[in-house]
Amino acid sequence: MLQKEDPFGNLSPREHEVVCLIAKGMSNKEIAATLFISEHTVKNHVYNIYRKIGISDRTQVALLAHQLGIIDS
Repeated sequence: MLQKEDPFGNLSPREHEVVCLIAKGMSNKEIAATLFISEHTVKNHVYNIYRKIGISDRTQVALLAHQLGIIDS
């Protein structure tokens, strides 16, 4: 039986943090404040996340993160 590859497996630790915060419903501005980085840097991380996992919508990223159980509910 083939196992599906973890779409989040290629993310950097920081990108993984951003995914978790997206899944908690945070905006880019809130993520920036939480991680003590600029909003521009958050936008770059979000772009890279979209590119790496092949999704272009933050709601889909959040749903996938919940489905795979990579965040605490």
